[in-house]
Amino acid sequence: MEHLFERQARLNVMKRPVHVIAYFFLIPVLIFAVFAWFVSAITSAFLPIMLFCLCATAVAREIVRLRLMKSYLTPTIYQQTVQKVARLTIIGYVVAGLIYFVMQSIPSASGYLFGIFLFWVGGVSLGVTRLNRLVKQIDPAYVTMGEIERAWWKR
Repeated sequence: MEHLFERQARLNVMKRPVHVIAYFFLIPVLIFAVFAWFVSAITSAFLPIMLFCLCATAVAREIVRLRLMKSYLTPTIYQQTVQKVARLTIIGYVVAGLIYFVMQSIPSASGYLFGIFLFWVGGVSLGVTRLNRLVKQIDPAYVTMGEIERAWWKR
């Protein structure tokens, strides 16, 4: 029962800062999307900029979660739980962004690179899901990024 209170406390600590970061990137992308809808010259640049902003948002959210939980958890639990998941997530987003930009710069290999891109994103997603499951066994009060997002929309 105690871990439920701890979990709710962690949700309350992380909810606001994580969504401030998300909106910091989301609002400019939406404004740019409105312009891209009407001006065809901007449309070609919209997808790479949007993908960069989405990857940057995810990385920034993980960094914020790392900073908040570092002061909140003991060092061993922090290293075994939050740090492992955040490292995999950050590496996953950075490499996915790099694969996409290489895919755009080499048009002849874009089909192969798209397959690699999909395989990478799927593999990282499965890895993060597996790690989240393992981390919940170590720390029952662990809060995933999906739980933070769901808690924000329930308020």
